[in-house]
Amino acid sequence: MIENPNHVAIIQDGNRRYAYRRGNSAYKGHKEGVTTTKKILELSGKLGIKHLTIYALSTENLNRDPSELKDLFKLFKKEFNNIVDNPRIHKNEVRVRVIGKTELLPKKVKKAIDKAEKATQNYSKHYLNVALAYGSKTEITDAAKKIIKKVQKGKIKTEDINQKLISNHMYPHHLNEPKLPDVELMIRTGGDKRISNFLMWQSCGNNSPIYFSDHLWPEFDEKEFKKAIEHYKKQKQKQK
Repeated sequence: MIENPNHVAIIQDGNRRYAYRRGNSAYKGHKEGVTTTKKILELSGKLGIKHLTIYALSTENLNRDPSELKDLFKLFKKEFNNIVDNPRIHKNEVRVRVIGKTELLPKKVKKAIDKAEKATQNYSKHYLNVALAYGSKTEITDAAKKIIKKVQKGKIKTEDINQKLISNHMYPHHLNEPKLPDVELMIRTGGDKRISNFLMWQSCGNNSPIYFSDHLWPEFDEKEFKKAIEHYKKQKQKQK
């Protein structure tokens, strides 16, 4: 029997379209998207999925309209601050981590992230990995730079560079922080069929199945999530 995936990564596309179709602002759509994220996190825990990684903001998204970004940053700040005292997070022992170029984010958002990470740093039952100001090409480039510096300092020999070493220099960059495991299932909502520079090393290298959903992210529900899990199991069965 094929078990549920250990690591599910989701490209949460469609928040703005969901809002616009209802005559609302983009902020309303993003807020609805947060509600969906909370539901899927809860469901992931019940299904025994240890890692859930969500694509909340790409490096390309930082070029969006300043007013929309301001609203997004306000929402991020609020939600990360809420994690500190969230009873479900602590009851389910969810460790919250952010991956990406966090130095590109406003100070107030970074401060809220730090609080959330510290409040959950002793947990290891489940992981919520939030990709913010993230781009896979940048992640791989940063890993290469770190390895080059160590080679120059004589800490690493070039002949010792292999895939495992490179993986160990991916996000997160905190000392002794467990790295993201290989993605076993990638999900993209919103109807588009592309992975948008998201976890390429962790997913493509692992040949992970991709489930493309026509549902916009705020519409994504338990039924659709379970369909994605079944898609994963069917693909794994074919590989046997």
